[in-house]
Amino acid sequence: MRSQFIKSKMSVLGIAVTGILLALAMPFSAFAASNTVYNAIPAALPPNVQSLGYEATSTAEFGDYVHLGGTSRNLDTVTVTMSNWALYSDYVNDERYSADSTSWTHPITVNIYSNHLNENGIPDTLLATKTQSITIPWRPAANPACGGTAWLADDNNCYNGKAFNAVLDMSDLNVTLPNDVIVTVAYNTADYGAEPIQQAGPYNSLNVGVSSNQNVSVGTDDSSNEVFWDTTFPGYSSGLKLDSSWASSGTVLFKITASDSKPTSKDQCKNNGWKTFGAFKNQGDCVSFVATKEQNLPTY
Repeated sequence: MRSQFIKSKMSVLGIAVTGILLALAMPFSAFAASNTVYNAIPAALPPNVQSLGYEATSTAEFGDYVHLGGTSRNLDTVTVTMSNWALYSDYVNDERYSADSTSWTHPITVNIYSNHLNENGIPDTLLATKTQSITIPWRPAANPACGGTAWLADDNNCYNGKAFNAVLDMSDLNVTLPNDVIVTVAYNTADYGAEPIQQAGPYNSLNVGVSSNQNVSVGTDDSSNEVFWDTTFPGYSSGLKLDSSWASSGTVLFKITASDSKPTSKDQCKNNGWKTFGAFKNQGDCVSFVATKEQNLPTY
């Protein structure tokens, strides 16, 4: 009987301790959880998407002005839907790419600007930038059923490019985003970009996805008729500027995730500021969190 009693008490204690640990862990996770604050990427990625080719359109940078949803603003990731038209068979003799018949890599840069424009209409406040080497799948080989040029997907349709998502981790930048941002994608091709490569490569066949009447599921696109574009295509001058007349294709396919902000000063807790963090039961709870250098976790 005594041993059963001890086991029973230990079991109850174990449950209680577990409950306490969970209670302590759950509020802090409010700061760590990543939430989608903007999303223009299809829920199910299709075999390919409508896209803009940088080499073909003399593009250095391309993006969109958007309004974020929710309240989380600590930048975590930006995911960009891209389309690769390059075939491995075209680069099998290129020592830069011949070792991998599955994929290749290329540095992709995501820039995030405020919505403030200078006198030339160019965004002048860079909030965050990250360049990351992205693994890019080769486009499947051409299929005779597709005329010998396009590839045949599982949906029995023919495509010239292959869609994939490039995910850039920007959490180490510790950037707090405003509600309205201009997000762009930049990379070098043979003749365009910040540092043109001056040599042909699969990057000349790399595109950034744009919508084809795709709805934004989180947040809003400022205008599905407009994008921000830095191109020297005939009729354009260099500089990241607003470009219109895109009809229903003016939504660039990207997603932004962010986590909740943490207060760094007691003043941020005052005048109902504690409510904006979504983790505190009152102002004192928030002040205690700051005063103890995050040792007193929220009790919500």
